[in-house]
Amino acid sequence: MDILIKVIQLFLCFTLLVGIHELGHFLMARVFGIRVEKFYIFFDPWFSLFKYKPKNSDTEYGVGWLPLGGYCKISG
Repeated sequence: MDILIKVIQLFLCFTLLVGIHELGHFLMARVFGIRVEKFYIFFDPWFSLFKYKPKNSDTEYGVGWLPLGGYCKISG
């Protein structure tokens, strides 16, 4: 049981680290006026677990199903 808790903690730490890293890309793109098409935690090769696109925004936010990282798709 102890090893399962450690694996879950590692997974959550990795998710938090990826989220903060990709948020840095997102914020810097916004500061410099560059359009961001997608902001995802985890990868979504064929489908995503959750996605949301606000009415006033060009950015699609989501959570993919492949927990190997994340991405911030910048236009251009």
